[in-house]
Amino acid sequence: MPENNHGAWFIVASAAGFATLGILIKYAFAGGANISTILAGRFLIAALFLLLYLRLRRIPVVIPRKSFWQLSLMGAVGYGGMSMLYANSIHYLPASLTGLLLYTYPALVTVLAVVVGDERCTVQKAAALAICSAGLVLLLGASFEGVQLAGVFSVLGAAVIYSCYIIIGNRILKDLDPLVTSLYVCSSAGLAFLIYGAASGALILSLSPQGWLSILGIAVFPTLFGVIGFFAGLRLIGATNASIISMLEPLITVLLCAVLLGERITPLQGLGGAVLLAGAVVLQLWGNGARHATITEV
Repeated sequence: MPENNHGAWFIVASAAGFATLGILIKYAFAGGANISTILAGRFLIAALFLLLYLRLRRIPVVIPRKSFWQLSLMGAVGYGGMSMLYANSIHYLPASLTGLLLYTYPALVTVLAVVVGDERCTVQKAAALAICSAGLVLLLGASFEGVQLAGVFSVLGAAVIYSCYIIIGNRILKDLDPLVTSLYVCSSAGLAFLIYGAASGALILSLSPQGWLSILGIAVFPTLFGVIGFFAGLRLIGATNASIISMLEPLITVLLCAVLLGERITPLQGLGGAVLLAGAVVLQLWGNGARHATITEV
């Protein structure tokens, strides 16, 4: 299978992992957890699993000092900051609008990748981005009634931080194993939330079994599968393509909510899902050959 196809499937697997996050967070809240506890547990448990796996496989985890600091900042500031802002926005905005505003990040990634010279924008990529964006609007059916600016600024801040995180990751991941990269990102993010939670007195350890199982699920599916899959795909297909294919995540979330929570899928959501898939197909069939030579796989 061509590397571009491998990369696309890694991103699809990552999107499927991330799609479980909202559902599992609902279960964790019901089990007595709060945001600080969920995020600290999520990243630290994932980091522990990664470290054990790497040790068993005898994969070296020592990296250059420069890469260590880069990945630590990516985890604590980039992924950690994005996660906090996104969680904060949920308090102010409907979930559908929050999702729609967060998914402005593929457009931001496309612009940033062109500005810094990592990639060039093609007609195919622009068409795929436009098609996926239209499908996203139909799928989420966001309502703008009762919008609070605090929530809008929080989720747009999360989108900006995540866009920069992807661009930076695209530049420094070429010579690093995705598993090792994920170990450092998860460790630094988990330690940041642990320190913040301990200092603010927000950590809650007396959770029900449902709470702990939900946090374990969050560590495995949206974190291990999500983060590792994204880094692996990013190395192969680049920042723009990876971020556009990631727009399949809301579609998978809607399908999971229908299966697990019994939520009804409307005809408009079905149309939005079909449009999203069409955009991903356009990108995969016609947009992969235009990556700039500077970011090809080494």
